[in-house]
Amino acid sequence: MKNASDRMFVGWCCLFIVFLMIGPFWGELRAAASTYPDRAITVVVPYSAGGVTDLAARAIAEAMEKSLKQPVVVINKTGGRATVGGYAVVTAKPDGYTLGFLPIAACLPEVFSYFFEAPYSSKDLKPISSVASAALSFAVKADSPLNSMKDVVEFARKNNGVKVGTPGKQTGPYMVMVQMARKEKVTVVDVPFGGDAETLPGILGGHVPVGGIDYSAIKSLVDAKKLKVLAVCTEKRVDFAPNVPTVVELGYELPYVSLLGLFGPKEMPDELVKKIDDVVRKISGEEAFRTKLRDSICIQPTYQDTATYQKSLIKYKDSIHAFFKQEGLVK
Repeated sequence: MKNASDRMFVGWCCLFIVFLMIGPFWGELRAAASTYPDRAITVVVPYSAGGVTDLAARAIAEAMEKSLKQPVVVINKTGGRATVGGYAVVTAKPDGYTLGFLPIAACLPEVFSYFFEAPYSSKDLKPISSVASAALSFAVKADSPLNSMKDVVEFARKNNGVKVGTPGKQTGPYMVMVQMARKEKVTVVDVPFGGDAETLPGILGGHVPVGGIDYSAIKSLVDAKKLKVLAVCTEKRVDFAPNVPTVVELGYELPYVSLLGLFGPKEMPDELVKKIDDVVRKISGEEAFRTKLRDSICIQPTYQDTATYQKSLIKYKDSIHAFFKQEGLVK
């Protein structure tokens, strides 16, 4: 009994010491939240400058800067399949002055463990708000006889398969095509290009009859009647391509939406999260901002508040994991 009492006493002492250590830290953060922001904010983007994620990040950063009356600076930290940038957010001080503008690969890294390792997981990040979603699409050459996803299915059925260029097995287009093939009982041959810059020449050069590619990368060619888009990997039709059907309305599964949003470190106080989310909510309702995303970047405005965003990410994580498990791609 004495030993048990001694252990209990030591345990309470340890808890008291921990409280003394972290108490001032949390008090400092709470106090800082009341005056936030009083200096420049950094937004980390895990991809290179000029891409759709970077451009969307700069659009929200510019709008936040006007609203908050403080500089909001975008920095690009590339590498590690977007996890270098994600880790920079995870390890930042949770004071709201370092945020991340992250895609699915960076905010749910553990579900992609077959493809890459990350020094953190989604539990180390705090979702704040989703801002936009990329319109991954299936495109063909303008003179292709394929005018719909139904045509693609029939082509595969008559020719014992169809080649489809994708950014890789860890991406939305690959997942949709595999699930379409299962449902239609046809063969799809994946031709991994690694990214839009490689997929586009593959489509234009006739190396693959169909390619999975971000709409933003091909808009000018679609406008010039050199490419046509058969479907987009979104839940609802996108404003900048209203006549293009979604894979969902065509009856195919969509494991996840390519959401982009703001994150902080997991210890970030709820008061700061709410302040930033309130700002993003306001900005997302402004037509000038929405027009910039749609017309200049070809990305769909997709605001979700903190609670909704968290639920979406949990749903996508489960869905992606289930797909990889069925494919034998879970370690």
